[in-house]
Amino acid sequence: MLLPEESYHKLTKISLPDSTVKLRKDEMAEGIKTQVVEKVKSSPVFAIQCDESTDVSQCSQLLVYTRFIWKESVEEDMLFYCCLETSTTADDVFKAVSAFFQEQDISWEKLFRVFTDGAPPMLGTCSGFVTKVKEKAPSVISTHCFIHCQALAAKTLPSKLQKHLNIMIKIVNHIKHSALNTRLFMKLCQDLETEHETLLFHTNMRWLSKGNMLATVV
Repeated sequence: MLLPEESYHKLTKISLPDSTVKLRKDEMAEGIKTQVVEKVKSSPVFAIQCDESTDVSQCSQLLVYTRFIWKESVEEDMLFYCCLETSTTADDVFKAVSAFFQEQDISWEKLFRVFTDGAPPMLGTCSGFVTKVKEKAPSVISTHCFIHCQALAAKTLPSKLQKHLNIMIKIVNHIKHSALNTRLFMKLCQDLETEHETLLFHTNMRWLSKGNMLATVV
């Protein structure tokens, strides 16, 4: 039996309860994770990149990205995320990664590369994360994270380029400093019919590189 059009529109305006929305988001997240894990397991080799950082609420978060081969092309996606409840040592990071691998039945033998931020807990020769990974996968190659390499390279820019970069950073920080400035900037972009209407924050080392920030300005 079909509902009258008036009743249908009334039903579409009813908000779903928080529990239902959360359940649907959890189901979608679990489905995406399952797809990524299956792609990694079917890939002949794969690499991981680990990034541990502390957010504004002082919660330590571990993000692990993966790069793998899928249908004759190289793809990159987030593998998993977890909170480190106590300390953030190399042993804690390794236990989190190892537990996920064991839970999802991912083979260490296919891991051929590990990217880290170059911090001592990651690269320590005796008890670093990479050292512990090599106990599971002796042939693995460790590499310094490209985002951090770019950030370090930006510190040695010629004075003329550095001057322009600093100006752009000040402009972005001024616009993002307050909600009013952000709204005024968005209205200006709409009036000018620009392709983008928002700017990204500049950060020195993590999450967003200076290159991404400049791309939104240009």
